[in-house]
Amino acid sequence: MTLDDTLSEELRILRHSVRELVRDKVAPRAWQIDQDRDYPEDVFAAFRDQGLFALALPENEGGTDAGTMGLAIAVEEVARACASSAQILILSALVTWPMRLFGTDDMRQNYVHAVADGSKRGSFALTEPNASSDLGSMVTRAEKDGPDYILNGEKDFISGSPQADFFIVFAGAGDNADMRESMTAFLVDVPQPGVIFLRRDEGMGLKGMPHCDWSFDNCRTPESHLIGGIGKGEEIARLSMNAIQPLLAARGLGAAEEALAFARDYANTRRIYGGLLADLQTTQLHLAEMAVNVEATRLLTYQAARMVDEDRFRDEVDAAYLNAAKLMSARTAVHATDHAMQAVGGHAYMEVHPLERMYRDARHLGLYMGTSEVLSLRVARSVLDGSLGYGPSVSRQSTEERSRRQG
Repeated sequence: MTLDDTLSEELRILRHSVRELVRDKVAPRAWQIDQDRDYPEDVFAAFRDQGLFALALPENEGGTDAGTMGLAIAVEEVARACASSAQILILSALVTWPMRLFGTDDMRQNYVHAVADGSKRGSFALTEPNASSDLGSMVTRAEKDGPDYILNGEKDFISGSPQADFFIVFAGAGDNADMRESMTAFLVDVPQPGVIFLRRDEGMGLKGMPHCDWSFDNCRTPESHLIGGIGKGEEIARLSMNAIQPLLAARGLGAAEEALAFARDYANTRRIYGGLLADLQTTQLHLAEMAVNVEATRLLTYQAARMVDEDRFRDEVDAAYLNAAKLMSARTAVHATDHAMQAVGGHAYMEVHPLERMYRDARHLGLYMGTSEVLSLRVARSVLDGSLGYGPSVSRQSTEERSRRQG
């Protein structure tokens, strides 16, 4: 029995179809995507044609109602071959959540539906040069000017932005000087003269997903593109990031699964000291540890995906479980790719080897959409206030009884 046996027939069919797509369209391109550092338009088209961007969305928003669980399975399978391609799917969900949660009917009809059918792409413009985890340090502002808002500021690391048709931009608005109270989300169509490309930031991994910096210089967007109202931006950002934690966890899960499979296949064929690498107990112990971590990550990831589908991603207790999934996945992805590299040896350190790329890509997970440290602190708060439901210690009672008897 595998965990697939607990999935619905529809989800098992989905996994099979995505696995075939990955084999035919994604895996053969993964090395070249990394080397060329170009956004894979052919992979995007393949995802669009197979309807993958519609998976997480309900039918009334142009989707197929497979939910976050369905999209997580697709991300998991794609991530086994190419993290940059998996990130395309994750980004499609991230940019729709603000409008799904707080947007107008017009936004859902003209933007969420368009993301679902692949006719529009979006990007999430939150991080600034001096504001990432500390959103209260943001300085981008939006000022009312007649029927429009005028945005000024700079945003960094906007994933997939050169290909985007719109940005979800977060900026301070209104009279409150406290950024956390005034933060507001805006829908901004691009290209337009007030949105200026500054540079592309080259990271150690995810070479096929461009992360770019943009300046907003008297950028205009109509008041009808304000999402949720003045001061709703912090809540919109928090809930949107909560909702995609299972997808990020699925990306790490896919990477770890592939690293484990690669190490297993290599160990079963590599001859050393008159036998197979798989015959060595050291190899077996490493493979067992990787497998335990992968299966623990799978349980947390699937639980988190189901929680989002059940609308359980809004409070801090729910967020603790979602963050735990992403934390475990980020650690497991790095651990598995590192151990797989160690099993293969020096060849895996070379640029031509898939494990070298997988290791670089895995490291991104501990930094993106909440660093591991920030997410750990959120989990710790729910542990300390007792809201995770572990209950009081019972061991202390026996200690007190012993002290009483000795007294």
